[in-house]
Amino acid sequence: MMMFFKGLLYFFSIGSALLLIAVIMVQQSKSGGGLGAVQGGVTESVFGTEATSVLTKITTWLAVIFLISTLALGTVIGRGSKDQDSVVEKLALQAEQTTAPAAEAVKDTAAKVADAAKDAADQATDAAKEAVKDVKAEAASTADAAKAAANSAAETAKEAAQSGNK
Repeated sequence: MMMFFKGLLYFFSIGSALLLIAVIMVQQSKSGGGLGAVQGGVTESVFGTEATSVLTKITTWLAVIFLISTLALGTVIGRGSKDQDSVVEKLALQAEQTTAPAAEAVKDTAAKVADAAKDAADQATDAAKEAVKDVKAEAASTADAAKAAANSAAETAKEAAQSGNK
């Protein structure tokens, strides 16, 4: 039913537009130009001596029919398209669908990079702990060696003092 109504409105819009063009071209302008002047008075012989008033009325009615049918057609087509997505909505949906996999890939890559950075930080922390242990062990052995050397020097000094007292 709606398709028939749209077809009828298309017919009236296009038909009235073409007839309106034809009637306007047939009329004789106030300055005497136009197709009416070229036809040499054919307008008066077809429509009579009151051709200008008849053509003016026909032009007015055709213009009214054209405007009403065109407005109705625009309204009918506009209401029918509310159920459909607009071009902007379709493009936005298409862009979202196109960028969604890329965004997911970026998320995955960012997660992998974050995991790798965490692993590298953990390895660096473990290496630093090992280095601290090594330094502590080396410092302890150096301290023990220094203590042993100090004890040895103290004993040597004691022995030297005792032998000097004798």
